Amino acid sequence: MTHPSPPPARRPRPGLLAGARVTQAIVIVTVACWLVDLVPGVELGMLLGFSPLLAAAEPWRALTVMVVHADALHLLFNMVGVLLFGTFVERALGPLRCLAVYLLSGLGGSAAVLLLAAPYEPGWFSLHVGASGALFGLLGVVLTPTRSLDRNWGGAVVFLVINVLYSVVAPGISWQSHAGGLVVGFALGCAALLPRARDRDTSAWFWVAAAILVATMVVAVLPALRASALMTGSLT
Repeated sequence: MTHPSPPPARRPRPGLLAGARVTQAIVIVTVACWLVDLVPGVELGMLLGFSPLLAAAEPWRALTVMVVHADALHLLFNMVGVLLFGTFVERALGPLRCLAVYLLSGLGGSAAVLLLAAPYEPGWFSLHVGASGALFGLLGVVLTPTRSLDRNWGGAVVFLVINVLYSVVAPGISWQSHAGGLVVGFALGCAALLPRARDRDTSAWFWVAAAILVATMVVAVLPALRASALMTGSLT
């Protein structure tokens, strides 16, 4: 008499922060900057926020904008989003490519702000703060049309719809940075997750796409950078 074999044991699902050291580091650094900004006399937002007017004179602001936020609610919303989506992205792509997605998406958000701003209009002088562009880049990867990514696709779509509606009704939301980050993240996600070449390192597709995106952003914003340089007197 034979006995039926027991069903295979289910593999436990990883915890939210399992294998997500880069995601945790991003949150820790961003929260630390927020705490520093609470010190009287310290105004990191003014020093690190992004403005189209200052894009040519202080180009590093295109990246440092990600570590400063307008208020505690703004910080909380963005960091919860980074934890929710960053963990999926980091487990799927690895820490190095996850960090690249975050930084390039933040850069894409700043590029979109600069590209869509008109010189001498109010938006040209506005100061943008927050990691929204980078967050939406992570969301773009999560929305990649593939089954190989362990994620809650429906939740990502709901998050996107809510943010689009909120951007329409609430003033002061930088929808440009959202759109720029989302496009960059989605493109990088497709490059990393859709190719399935056998016996070949598919990460090459990701880095090629990253290089093309950076070159495209630079070329696209060159006219705006020239205008910024002229207005700030940094063009020699």
